[in-house]
Amino acid sequence: MKIKIAECSGFCFGVKRAISMAKQALEKNKGRPVYSLGHIIHNSQVVEELSREGLKAIKDLDGIKEGVIVVSSHGASPALFEQLKSRGLEVIDATCPFVMSAQKIVKALNEEGYTIIILGDKEHPEVKSLLGFAKDKAIVVKDEKKIKGIEMSSKKIGLISQTTQSSENYNKVISEIMKKGFLEFRVFNTICNDTKKRQDSAARLAKNADTMIIVGGRMSANTKRLFQICSGICKDTYHIETEVELKTDWFTSRELVGIASGASTPDWIIEKAKSKITEISNS
Repeated sequence: MKIKIAECSGFCFGVKRAISMAKQALEKNKGRPVYSLGHIIHNSQVVEELSREGLKAIKDLDGIKEGVIVVSSHGASPALFEQLKSRGLEVIDATCPFVMSAQKIVKALNEEGYTIIILGDKEHPEVKSLLGFAKDKAIVVKDEKKIKGIEMSSKKIGLISQTTQSSENYNKVISEIMKKGFLEFRVFNTICNDTKKRQDSAARLAKNADTMIIVGGRMSANTKRLFQICSGICKDTYHIETEVELKTDWFTSRELVGIASGASTPDWIIEKAKSKITEISNS
């Protein structure tokens, strides 16, 4: 049995940057509390590792009166930044630059009077941050089906996507909006480069694989998107967080097993999964 890892795997640029900033904050602030507002990235194992080094993940600012706050790679709303500033907390903004770009677009569209549509998961922290930049006036949809039920009162429409969406899903939403009545429709490609490359490389591998293993956090939007894409190509596609979830019968009479990972999955977790599959194959 052959095992192949997709060309684009491991941490993306934005995740590497956020982790590096968090570690620098811990190093420079020994003796001071350092917090991350939510999980700095959506990978439990990395969050646990950073926790052991001293980074405390918090859900809100209740009871936080001093220390350093690291804003996660998913970003935060302007209102939240103001709240942090008013409390006198030191802020380290680890927002992914691709997310920052989307935030600026949303802010500009709102100021120019556009009806803003965001393709994404309304409960995801990145989308919540984008809504904040739209002053909570944007419409969030998860797919083209949601567009059908929306009455476009405005004649000016602006569309952006959560950075981890698939191009296929985005194109379907664009096509559905084109059926609506409007005078102006502005579309921004806010899907990050890494996401597109990662999805394309995983899809290519899935076409030839007998089994596909997607490695990444259960809360990771881009990992879940990889699973959706690959499972549509290779019926034996499985999503795991770590190698302990692998099952022997997934690899019976298989010639090629493909492995793809979410953008917040470290190389060492991928290698552990590969080693475990090798062990199963040799047993």
